Amino acid sequence: MNGKPNIIFITTDQQRYDSLAINGASFMNTPNLDKIGVEGALFSRAYCTNPVCTPSRVSMMTGNHISRHGAYNIGTYPVDQSEFLSYRLRENGYYNCHIGKAHWNAWGELNDETREVDKSGAPFKDFMGFHQAEFSIGHGYQASQKSHYAAWLRNKGISPEKYAYHSLFENDAMETGDWELPKEFHSGAWIVERAISFLENRNKKQPFYLNIGFPDPHHPHTLPFDFENKVSESELPQPNLTIDRENECEPTQKIRNGVINQSRFIGQFKVAGNGDDEDWEIYFQDEKKSSKTRAYYYSMVQLLDEQIGELLNYLERKNLLDETILIFTSDHGEMLGDHLIGQKGPLVYEEVLRVPLMIRYPKQIRPQVVDSCVSLVDLFPTIMDCLNIQDHNKRDGVSLNSMLQGSQKIPRNGVRVEYKEEPDRIRFKCWITKEWKLALYLGESFGELYNLTNDREENHNLFNDPEYQDKKNELIHEMLIDMERSDPISRRPSRV
Repeated sequence: MNGKPNIIFITTDQQRYDSLAINGASFMNTPNLDKIGVEGALFSRAYCTNPVCTPSRVSMMTGNHISRHGAYNIGTYPVDQSEFLSYRLRENGYYNCHIGKAHWNAWGELNDETREVDKSGAPFKDFMGFHQAEFSIGHGYQASQKSHYAAWLRNKGISPEKYAYHSLFENDAMETGDWELPKEFHSGAWIVERAISFLENRNKKQPFYLNIGFPDPHHPHTLPFDFENKVSESELPQPNLTIDRENECEPTQKIRNGVINQSRFIGQFKVAGNGDDEDWEIYFQDEKKSSKTRAYYYSMVQLLDEQIGELLNYLERKNLLDETILIFTSDHGEMLGDHLIGQKGPLVYEEVLRVPLMIRYPKQIRPQVVDSCVSLVDLFPTIMDCLNIQDHNKRDGVSLNSMLQGSQKIPRNGVRVEYKEEPDRIRFKCWITKEWKLALYLGESFGELYNLTNDREENHNLFNDPEYQDKKNELIHEMLIDMERSDPISRRPSRV
């Protein structure tokens, strides 16, 4: 052992909090991910910083909200990538490797993340603080056509187009169905194989930071034809079909009915997270379609669990597991029919904002369940604190290390979520505490206020209820304090 702990940071894409057995999903079979939670810190109230991919992923890498790092939506770029966690760790002697989905850059144009991979599938060198990086771009069949995953398939003699995809429904925005590609060639299998290869061939004298991005369970809800560990439809709980039509915000209603992209809220591009113009209310009122796509989604998580289990088994065999800070989380959640909405977008419901989070490092973190509200923006400073590395920059996130050691509480009352479709389009700032959730839509008269203690399913929007105006003002004040706390501070050595 080199004296410094290794770091493995695993993210999935679009995974709900309630998709793990350890998080209360009795219908799920996720023994490997549950093991991380049992042996480490399991967070019951972890929230993403934004309900779409790029902003949330850049927040994890920078410890800052979108109002600081600038990558406010899909198709944008971080203002200063040199502030990434990878650069800080590299400066402190770590060898950094990324495998899988990153999405810190725009997929729709050529950049360091989307450039052509050579025929051998060789890793890219010196990418955003990583010594080496291998990528998957997109999801399902789309991912098999591009980047390092596609090169891996080709080098194994696999032509993905020869494996038919069998859709269960016509014109299905979730693309629910079976793929004839065997699970041994699934993108998750590629990730695990490449991760183990990296671990086998690394310089054993140097600590490593391995960043892993699984593209699932993001739609399409597609399973390999030979995957048998599927979730039973009969055991699935019913989605929450309640709609507070009287007090619902205008963009939420338009997302549900598939007309958000014909509304005043659209900017230069389709609204992030809901680009298929699907009438979700009709979709999830179809019991067969709703049941199937939800079962396939949760089955994708069980496939993920098997794949991550292979990696955990390797780490145990090589005596690496207890020498490694292991983090597991997801960039955001998925509505999956709750409130008769699918996928994600400018929404503040728990289903898209609350995510699984577990941190395992037995040398510093005892097994525990954390019920305080924490944010993915806290992971950067927590890692730095665990490693005893002084960060030269102020971050929006706070270290959770002292709380995990039992010495002090988190120095704030809640967590913040920000959304910006475009600077002149739909925007909100959301403040979440143990009991309350407030969402302010900039420039709009509507908003959202939920009592998460008495209304856990968020069926009653109290934003305009006269009885709760004092509470709303109190939460606005708390959020302003948090925004002020995260203002950047310049070094000031003198008065003149």
